[in-house]
Amino acid sequence: MIGAEVMGVIRLIQVTKRYGTTTALDGVDLHVAPGETLGLLGPNGAGKTTTLRLLAGMAAPTSGRVQVMGVDPWEHPERVRAQIGVVPDQGGLFDRLTVGENLRLFAALHGVRPAEVKEASAAAGLEGLAGRPVRGLSRGERQRVALARALLHQPRLLVLDEPTAGLDPAATLSFHQLLRGLKARGRTVVIASHDMAEVEALCDRVAILDRGRLVACDSPAALKSRYGRRTVRVTFASGAAAETAEWPLEDAAWVEAVTRRQAEGSLLAVDTHEASLAEVFLHTTGRELT
Repeated sequence: MIGAEVMGVIRLIQVTKRYGTTTALDGVDLHVAPGETLGLLGPNGAGKTTTLRLLAGMAAPTSGRVQVMGVDPWEHPERVRAQIGVVPDQGGLFDRLTVGENLRLFAALHGVRPAEVKEASAAAGLEGLAGRPVRGLSRGERQRVALARALLHQPRLLVLDEPTAGLDPAATLSFHQLLRGLKARGRTVVIASHDMAEVEALCDRVAILDRGRLVACDSPAALKSRYGRRTVRVTFASGAAAETAEWPLEDAAWVEAVTRRQAEGSLLAVDTHEASLAEVFLHTTGRELT
């Protein structure tokens, strides 16, 4: 097989996908390197799930080329699926079976040995859950089972669709820690999400999709530097109330304001405001992500 290190784990070359008269992806170029975590950020209908379906060989592009580890996933689905693990937005587990029964069933379908089932369970933090029916699990626990299922055959690429949607903050934090552990062990990860905090916390690069177009792709820090705005907020006393004024960081007017308010004795606070991915999204798409 052509080395993924040379070709990249994922390459989308001018990929367009249409469903009838609807264009889900429109001329997308994208590259994901080995060991990288990429976030696909965008609202519902932006093209995130369509991109994941193309990577998994579940759909063919209308035009353009898709490669996963140097192979076309539509033309050679078996070769690609042997190297990719998918965690869908709906877990796809058998509710009446226990956690252990689910994993052993999927392991048998993949031809996976019992030792690898144990390894995947440990990687997903499933200690103590093997005997519990899936239907009695919390949303966070079900997602960990889905993650273990995706890891059974030790894939090089892990693809997740809205992995923490509906999880409480503690379960989200726990799931994020699992993903960081997988990245530390060299896995390439693609996460489709509309959660800006999630992709900023986990991803080396963020690809922003809007109406099927790739409108920006870079590291979170680079995107915020390019499209965002750093400001200085000066809070001062005004009579019995407190007022706040704000300036761009590069505008020297805030220095003058701080000096004046300090001399008057009315200065209360000076804070810097970092650019956010929300600002980046608004700048690149012209709308807010809700």
